[in-house]
Amino acid sequence: MAIGLKGFTSGLGDVYSSLLSSGFSSPGSSLNNLAGSTLLSDYASIKNGSYGRMLKAYYAKQTKEADEEDSSVSKNKAGKDSAASSSAKAAQKSASELNNLDYSEENKDKIYDSVSSFIKDYNSMIKSASNSKVSAVSNQANQMNNTTYANYKMLAKAGITMNADRTLSINEKTFKKANVSTLKTLFKGTNSFADQVSDKASRIYRYANNGVSSLYNSQGARTSLDTASMLNGIV
Repeated sequence: MAIGLKGFTSGLGDVYSSLLSSGFSSPGSSLNNLAGSTLLSDYASIKNGSYGRMLKAYYAKQTKEADEEDSSVSKNKAGKDSAASSSAKAAQKSASELNNLDYSEENKDKIYDSVSSFIKDYNSMIKSASNSKVSAVSNQANQMNNTTYANYKMLAKAGITMNADRTLSINEKTFKKANVSTLKTLFKGTNSFADQVSDKASRIYRYANNGVSSLYNSQGARTSLDTASMLNGIV
């Protein structure tokens, strides 16, 4: 079994309810008597494949609805956005390059030039992604803006401020006076601000370039769902 049962326990009671209320229940059955935990304990339904088939049917329906929703607000059926795709690719590249810099006082000029280039790419991406008609792309732009806001105090120490239109501005004088440790915290290493932007940029690029079916996760964020590979592991 490629995917453990434990990882599927959360929320599957609702999935079963949806499946059963959509015509998968037998005549006369009562949903009130079917708890998610009881159904999940029925190993026989998993072993004989009925559990996997029901999930496939459920997610196929959800994916179809998501496809229809995305296509209705996109310029083409694939849901592509070339502007967001190209700007996200550039931002991801410049964000990743910041991780390889030498963060020392002697290298402040180089650091400033690299961060300035990163901010330019960031601004281009946040503008195009925020205005994207692909819902998964615009949602990532919203999340990235929230990430930036969460770091605004640290960014301010480096002379970087947020503008009303979601873009960033950098003050060279303040930046070059900033402590090197502050710059390193912001732009180098896992979970740094630059690393988080790189992650969001890669998602925007993927969603904008390929077009994806997306569903809402538990945090209300739209995320791609590879149902085929997920469900094949439990059938």
